Amino acid sequence: MDPLVSIAILLAGPLLVGLSMGVDRRITARMQNRRGPPLLQPFYDIGKLFSKRPQMLGDLQGLFAAFCLTFQAVAFVLFAFGGDLLVAFFISSMGAVFLVLGAYSAPSPYSYLGANRELLAILAYEPVLFLVIIAVGINGSFLASEAPAGLLERIPLALAALVPVLVILLEKSPYDVPTAHQELVSGPYVEYSGRYLAMMELGRWFQLAFVYGVATLFVSGPDPLTNVAVKLAAAFILLLAAILIDNITARLTRRRMVLFMLTAGVGLIALNLIVLYASGVI
Repeated sequence: MDPLVSIAILLAGPLLVGLSMGVDRRITARMQNRRGPPLLQPFYDIGKLFSKRPQMLGDLQGLFAAFCLTFQAVAFVLFAFGGDLLVAFFISSMGAVFLVLGAYSAPSPYSYLGANRELLAILAYEPVLFLVIIAVGINGSFLASEAPAGLLERIPLALAALVPVLVILLEKSPYDVPTAHQELVSGPYVEYSGRYLAMMELGRWFQLAFVYGVATLFVSGPDPLTNVAVKLAAAFILLLAAILIDNITARLTRRRMVLFMLTAGVGLIALNLIVLYASGVI
């Protein structure tokens, strides 16, 4: 992969995620007959958090926030430079673990509750994301730079399984279990403030950039410009699907979230691979 292209992906990824959050707020507001905040509101929020003095309950919270951001950023860097998707997945998983550890490190019952719920969310979405990457590797390569064309035609159910993963990561109904659909300071973030809360949120942006990146491997265009447009369109369609699901569903229980993801999510990918195996494609 061209280093300049990789650097462009690395810089654009989290910025586009931040912009998509602004688009998300505006579309959701329009669906609810509200005006909504500016498109750049997520960036304003991050800037304001960095300008505030943090007040932490635990001594290790800041360290865990830094580790969370670092691991999520490294995972996306690996993806942007065409590295191994499995390695990137496990590095991103470590970032999610540090998010939970940060919540557990604060002596607060609300933080503990957020950590417990975040662990259940990880249990729900990570097996599905892992199997999506396995499906991509089986049908081509585990290297992001060598992903073949035609993945959407071969494993469309794997892409469909990514939709509930994004619903969880975007903290939307019906699976907004960790944060209970509140504002930025909620769930495992409840005892974070200032720059450390901003670091946690940036870590989530990098994590989402990685998941969106995996989704864009399913589509491609005949030339570089069309390829970029098609991949951006695919990511936007997934975002719209998550927004629509959020606005037409009510929050479900933690048990229902885990049960759905480990049955329907895993089942879709397994069914797709079984069909390919039975037809002799793999």
